[in-house]
Amino acid sequence: MRIVLILLASLLISCNKEIEIKTNLPQQEKEKSVSEILSNLSKTDTILKLDLSYKKLDSLPDLSKFKIISLDLSHNNLDTIPLSKLPLTLRKLKCTNNTLRNFYVFNSKNSFFGKKEKEIKNNTSINFEEIDMSNNKLKFFSYSFFDNKSNLRKIVLSNNLIENIHLHDNIHYLDISNNPNINSEVLFAVEKIDTLIQTNNPKKLKTKRIPRPTKPIICF
Repeated sequence: MRIVLILLASLLISCNKEIEIKTNLPQQEKEKSVSEILSNLSKTDTILKLDLSYKKLDSLPDLSKFKIISLDLSHNNLDTIPLSKLPLTLRKLKCTNNTLRNFYVFNSKNSFFGKKEKEIKNNTSINFEEIDMSNNKLKFFSYSFFDNKSNLRKIVLSNNLIENIHLHDNIHYLDISNNPNINSEVLFAVEKIDTLIQTNNPKKLKTKRIPRPTKPIICF
């Protein structure tokens, strides 16, 4: 009987050790450096989610060679996101609690806001579905697809310093709350947004563009 009790006790101890090791795995993963994480990533397999949050990143590592679907860059020191360093497969981007100031995506090959074509040519291929850039220092945000083929439906830009925002007309969810400097007049169709959150903003968004006529205009 005594031998049986000893065996049971030893089994319980080994199980506890296994549980402890398993629960420590996430912490070990968090302690890995960015270079260690990237060195273990496959460049051929699809990575559903890559978490690079809380890594003290001052600049974005080159992720363009990977096939990543969702990327978390939250709680770093990033003030810009070069699109040329992002994978073309990326659909969900979370970059909260950084120091981002401006963000541009558009699919025109022409110059835009004074930028040269060679600086923006990578913008034409990337196509997000969700973007969360809350709690940054954004002053300008632009996501414009002139051929209306954008997949972006959800944008969260709360708690920023946004002055101007440019979007396409197919946004389903937009959170721009706590942006005290935002310009209320925009060129996209505000009335088409299903969920628009703009609490604590002194000015509310309104479309200033001239609507297209429903009937043809006949000139004599």
